[in-house]
Amino acid sequence: MEKDTKKTKKNNKIIEYLHKNSIPTYLSIGISLFLLTVMITAQVTTMNNSEAILQGKRESELADSLVILQRDYDELKLKYEESQKIVEEYQTNSATNDTLIASMRKQIETLGLLAGTTDVQGEGITIVLEDGNTADSLVHDSDVLTLVNELRLAGAEAISVNEQRIITTSAIRCVGPVIQVNYQKVAAPFKIKAIGNAQYLESALTIKNGVVDVLKGYGLKVTLTRETNIEIPKYDGALSFNYAKQGEK
Repeated sequence: MEKDTKKTKKNNKIIEYLHKNSIPTYLSIGISLFLLTVMITAQVTTMNNSEAILQGKRESELADSLVILQRDYDELKLKYEESQKIVEEYQTNSATNDTLIASMRKQIETLGLLAGTTDVQGEGITIVLEDGNTADSLVHDSDVLTLVNELRLAGAEAISVNEQRIITTSAIRCVGPVIQVNYQKVAAPFKIKAIGNAQYLESALTIKNGVVDVLKGYGLKVTLTRETNIEIPKYDGALSFNYAKQGEK
């Protein structure tokens, strides 16, 4: 019995101790749990606010980028529309442009023929002018020039002297024992080619008391041949003017 009494007293003391210390203990634990809850809540709130700030910043940057992209798109669209208009105008006027280009090419070809800057061929006549059998019957520059001028008057469209194309600025002159054409030395025999109506050119030169009769009268040898196809090279000298210029209207 004495042992049971001691045991009971001991248990009562333990219960009394726990009863005395339970409230502070629970209060301490509760406060700790409350503080821990507050800290966790504050941390979560801070994280959410930070995420919201970052999200807002990203959205602002994206909005700025969108504005820039929209502006670039509008500029490219405008350039595309302008280019498209040019293409449409070209397509619309292609027939007119082709006609204009063909006309310009034709005009350039014509001007090239007139200026002597293109090789030409066609029907015409060939004249070979040679010295006579005496010392007084030599071919002079004036004889060649006379033939060239007669061919021009007869309607020759292209003329050459020993493969030198005759143009508006060509000079035919005597330099010592030789003759210069386009500042190039040429010597007898002189082969003069002319493109044009072969029959008319021949008739204009061989008419009675015409240039052929006059040259033969000087003792020169003149041979004239009608050709169905003559080739005359282009003028390959300089084509420039130092003093002449287009006049003002």
